Amino acid sequence: MKLCIVTPEFPPDNWGGLARTAARVARHARRLNMNVHVAHFRVVDDPLVLLDENRSTRSENGITVHRIRVNQKKFSEDYRGVGDSPHIRSIKMMYQSLEILHEENRFDLFHSFFLYPAGYVSGLLAKRFGLPSVVTLVGNDVKRHFFQPEAVAMCKSGLDNAGMVVALSRELIELADALTPIRKKSAIIYNSVRIPSARWRPQHVRTPPFRIGSAGIFKYAKGLPYLLKAVGELAGRHDVTLELVGDIRAYERDTIERMIVSTGTSAMLTIHKPMPREDILNWLISLDVFVLSSVSEGCPNILMEAMACGVPSVATRVGAVSELIEDGISGFITPYGNAGALANALETLMDMPDKGASLGRRARARMGIFSPDREMQEWRYIYQKIMETKEGASHSIS
Repeated sequence: MKLCIVTPEFPPDNWGGLARTAARVARHARRLNMNVHVAHFRVVDDPLVLLDENRSTRSENGITVHRIRVNQKKFSEDYRGVGDSPHIRSIKMMYQSLEILHEENRFDLFHSFFLYPAGYVSGLLAKRFGLPSVVTLVGNDVKRHFFQPEAVAMCKSGLDNAGMVVALSRELIELADALTPIRKKSAIIYNSVRIPSARWRPQHVRTPPFRIGSAGIFKYAKGLPYLLKAVGELAGRHDVTLELVGDIRAYERDTIERMIVSTGTSAMLTIHKPMPREDILNWLISLDVFVLSSVSEGCPNILMEAMACGVPSVATRVGAVSELIEDGISGFITPYGNAGALANALETLMDMPDKGASLGRRARARMGIFSPDREMQEWRYIYQKIMETKEGASHSIS
C-alpha cells in the first residue's frame, strides 16, 4: 500500500515535536511494509518558485522524502485587494504540488500532520479523488488556528474531509469536536519514547546552584515568560540557574527579552542551541529538574524523554500531560499560566530531594507504558480501519 504523509516539518530540516512525531510514524508505517512517501512543504521567500522545479526527492532509510518549496504572494504598499491574502498562493501551490505528486505516484492513502494547512490541502485532494485520509492533530494546529479567522474554515474542512481524526491528547479531540462533530471517527494515539540507558541519579549532597532546565521551540505556546517569572521569584530565596535548549521564535524575542529584564534572571540564564538526541539526554540527566511551562501542548516528546531518563519533572496541565504524569507520584502538575504554582512546585523539590528522587524513579517506570511497539500497533489498527472503509479495498496491513 502506498502512503503519502503530508507535513510542514520533517527531520533533519526541523527538530521540534511535530517533526519528530511525523518521522516516527513514517518509520512505523515502513515497518508495517507500507510504501511510504513524505511530502514535506516549506514556504520560502523566493518569488520565482515553479511547480516543475520546486521538488527534491531522495530515499531516506527506506522512506521516499519529497522536499517541496512553495512561495508567498507579495503585495505592493499601495494595493491589496479585498480578497487578497499572502497565504493564498502558498496554499494553492501546496495543493497543486500534492496533486502533481499524486498523479505521478497514485497513492492509496493520505495522512496529514497539522490541520492547517496540511490537513486542509490533503483532505481536499483525497476527497476529490475518493481516497481515504487521516489527519493528526498535534496541538498548536487546534489551539492556535481555531482562533485565527482566516484559518478556521479550512480547519473545519480538514476535519470534515478526513476519514479518521487522530489526536495526541483527549483535549484536542474535545476542541475539534466543538468545531465540527468528529468523535465517531476519532482516536487518541500518544507519542512514544524509548527508555534510554542514560539515567538521572539523585545527589543528596547537592552543589549549588539548583539547575532548572527546559527545552523546545520557544514560542507563545511554550509559556516561557511564566517560567522566567517563577525562577525570578525563587532567586530571592535560593541559588538557582535556568538553562534553555532550543530556539526562540523571532516574533517572541522582544517579549522574552523584556521578561528577562523585568524578572532579573539574566545572570542566571543560559541558552543552548538545539542538540542531537544523545546530547539532549546527557543534558537532561545533568539537571536537578525539568520544567514544561506550556500554555498549549499536544503530547510533549521532550517531557517524555525527561521522564524516561528519570529526571524529576514539573509540567503544566495542558494536552496529554495529565495522562503522562500521575500528579505527585511520577511528577508535579501545575495550572498553566500560573508562575506562582510553578515556583511552589520547584521549591518543594529543592526542600525535599528525596521526593524528587521518588518522582524520577516512578516517571522512568511509567514511560515504559508508552513504548514504540505500542504506538506502532495502534497505527496499524488505524491504517487497517481506514482502508477497510474504502469500498472494495484489497489492501491489508501485514
